[in-house]
Amino acid sequence: MIRGLRARAGALAALALARAALADGGPAPVDPAAKRAAGASASEYWDLVASLEGGVCVTARFTIVDDGAGGRSAAAFGHVLRPDAPPAAFRNGRREGRWRLSPDGRRIEIGSSLLALPDSARHFEVDNDKRGVKLFLDWSADTSARSVPASALPAAYAVDLLQLASPVRASIQVPGMASPVRLPGTLSLIHTSMSVAEDERVLRRIDVTSTEPGSGTYFLDLLGPAGERFSWLSVTADGAPALTRSGFDPRFESTGGESTYPIPSGLVIERGGVRGRITLKAPRLEVDPLTALPAPLRMVYSLRSRPHRSWAGSSYELTWVPGPEHPDVRVAGDAIAAFSFLGTLPPDEIRP
Repeated sequence: MIRGLRARAGALAALALARAALADGGPAPVDPAAKRAAGASASEYWDLVASLEGGVCVTARFTIVDDGAGGRSAAAFGHVLRPDAPPAAFRNGRREGRWRLSPDGRRIEIGSSLLALPDSARHFEVDNDKRGVKLFLDWSADTSARSVPASALPAAYAVDLLQLASPVRASIQVPGMASPVRLPGTLSLIHTSMSVAEDERVLRRIDVTSTEPGSGTYFLDLLGPAGERFSWLSVTADGAPALTRSGFDPRFESTGGESTYPIPSGLVIERGGVRGRITLKAPRLEVDPLTALPAPLRMVYSLRSRPHRSWAGSSYELTWVPGPEHPDVRVAGDAIAAFSFLGTLPPDEIRP
C-alpha cells in the first residue's frame, strides 16, 4: 500500500514537472531510464559529477555493457576528491545475473553501489565497508534536463543531460575521516547510450558542466575516428531566451608539452554570433575506466582500445545576441570539464 502511494506520488510529481515545462515553452521531460539498446556491442552509462562545499568533488559512472555472450555486465566506479588528500576510489563490477536493474530501468544496483532515478527524489550511494567508502547523495528531478538532438551526434549514439547544476545534499565518509560530513553543492548527471561500440563513433569526448547554483551551461564536443566533429551548447540565463547551438569547431589553446591524452589550457568557441572561452586547469584526476569491469570483459575491451578519463576544474565566459529586441547576453562561471579518450589521438590532434 505504501509503495503504491509512493509510486503514485512520483508519477504525479513527474506530470507536474512535464506540465510546467510545456507551459513555460520548455523542453519535454527526459526519461532517465536504461534504454537497453540492442546490438552485440551495445552499451550505456550514467556519468555523475558533484561539486560540493569546501572543494570536494565526487565522480561516478554506472555502465552496462554487452558481454558478447548474450548477457550484460555492469560496473560502477568513481572517486571522492578532497583538497590536499589523495583520491578515495570505489568500484564494483558484476557479470550477468549478479547485478540488478529494476523493471522500469531507473534503479541500478551493482554490489555496494546504487543509482535510483525516480521522477521525484533521486539518490546515489556507495556503502562499502571493505574500502571504507560511504557516500550518500540526494537530489530532486528538475527542469534542467535536455536531450542532445540526434543531428548534433554521431549515428546510433544518444546523449541525455538529466541534471545540470542541480542542488544536492551529500554525506561523505572515506578512509582518513573519523565520521561522516554533510555537504551541500550541485550535481550534474549525463546518460549516454549506443547500439555500437563507442570507439566506432567517438575518439575523444569533452563534457563541460557548470557548477554554480542556478547556472545552466553545458558544452559537449565529440571527435570521431575519421576526424568528424560534433558539438552542442546549451545555455539558460535569467532574462534571456534559452540558447541551444551545434556545429562548433573549438580552437584548442595549449600550455605546451606532449601527451597521449592532451588536456588544453583553453577552448575557444565561436559560431553564429556566439563567442566564448572555456579556461581549463590542470587535471584533478586521471583514470583508466576499464579497471572497474569484470576481468574477462576488461580483457576483451582492452584489445579494442586504451580508454582514459580526466577531470579538470574550469571556468567559462560566453556572449551572444538573442535577437534584435534583446541586448547582448553574457554568462560566466565555474564548471567541471570531463575528458574521455576512447583511444590514442592522431598526431594532428595532439597539440604541443
